[in-house]
Amino acid sequence: MAVKCVPLALSLLLLVLGLADAFDHTLKLDFPGPYCARQNTCCKDRRDGCSMPISTTLCYCDEFCDRDDSGDCCPDYRSFCFNEPDPVLSCLHNGVYFHKYNNTWDNCNECRCLDGGRVQCDTDLCLTDDELINSVNSIHQLGWSARKYDEWWSHKYSEGLRLRLGTKEPTYRVKAMTRLSNPSSGLPRKFNAVERWSSYISEVPDQGWCGSSWVLSTTSVASDRFAIQSQGKEVVQLSPQNILSCTRRQQGCEGGHLDAAWRYLHKKGVVDETCYPYTQRRDSCKIRHNSRSLKANGCRPAYGVNRDSLYTVGPAYSLKGETDIMAEIYHSGPVQATMRVYRDFFSYSGGVYRQTAANRGAPTGFHSVKIVGWGEEHDGVKYWIAANSWGPWWGEHGYFRILRGSNECGIEEYVLASWPNVYNYYNAKAAV
Repeated sequence: MAVKCVPLALSLLLLVLGLADAFDHTLKLDFPGPYCARQNTCCKDRRDGCSMPISTTLCYCDEFCDRDDSGDCCPDYRSFCFNEPDPVLSCLHNGVYFHKYNNTWDNCNECRCLDGGRVQCDTDLCLTDDELINSVNSIHQLGWSARKYDEWWSHKYSEGLRLRLGTKEPTYRVKAMTRLSNPSSGLPRKFNAVERWSSYISEVPDQGWCGSSWVLSTTSVASDRFAIQSQGKEVVQLSPQNILSCTRRQQGCEGGHLDAAWRYLHKKGVVDETCYPYTQRRDSCKIRHNSRSLKANGCRPAYGVNRDSLYTVGPAYSLKGETDIMAEIYHSGPVQATMRVYRDFFSYSGGVYRQTAANRGAPTGFHSVKIVGWGEEHDGVKYWIAANSWGPWWGEHGYFRILRGSNECGIEEYVLASWPNVYNYYNAKAAV
């Protein structure tokens, strides 16, 4: 019998399709045929004439075509000549078919198509999912609702804890702070610093996928207080990037301690956001630590301010309890709070938040936010109003409400504030 030569064109075709060393059923997807079945052809041994046209070359229906080193069988050779069923080359998952050789994703988990049409997916806990959202929304009289956020989808919960929070558990230095008390007489049933000082309160930031709430909440509170305490003479957005990149012994986007952020503001001072924009990552420090001059660091003071020194604050102090926090906000401006974040918090859409059984023992993390006010529901449920650092697309335009008076999620346990060192306009005018 003549020795059959494999046509060059078919060899190239098989190489392109990954068929150079074995029969591959995927060829049938692109060239469904029929071939061998068209002329009822199945040959023993080697036969050059036992072939069919395919694309621009020939494929074969004889036993020699199925050799291991350079197979050139027709796509239906196995199924027609040996009555073998075609293997499953695609799988169905969540209503979508995907190819055996192309994996797909189910939220944050990668899924693979195995033989027999079985689907195998990773089992990592996702930042959010339909089950969690439906579970929260099925709890009657809960007081808040959950929703699906595209920003969270496809991310693992461990990513959210690491990169969407970022505040380390308060240190002994913070826990040991003397708690200040404020006179509580004359406080209204509801108050919102955003409404009282509408042009002084900074916008809700978005920390991105960087665990930087420890700096964003600090500079946001300090910025608001500069505007309020200066009576609008220094409306400035302080640079969180300055602290993120320049603070030593902290972990940047992997998290940091609040007392370190406040201590940097107190000891070193910062420039404003325009001069040192936030980049959602820790880069090399661009500030000259041997100079407290804005000009020497390439910055300008806020419009109308005769200032050349970096923005600094006094030592941070801690507040004692519910009414002390309320009085502090009412008289001096927003404060910073640490809270424990549960998995369901990421899906918060609106209402008065309290953590639920939908968390089912999932790990938690620490976060820091800015409390701007308080209020009461019509049924007497008391709440705090707080600004998060996940952008205005989340929650109630970037804000959320949370139970007040019961230390929900530990939000009343470590509340900090500081006095800004505003420019002395009045003495400056007197000296003129």
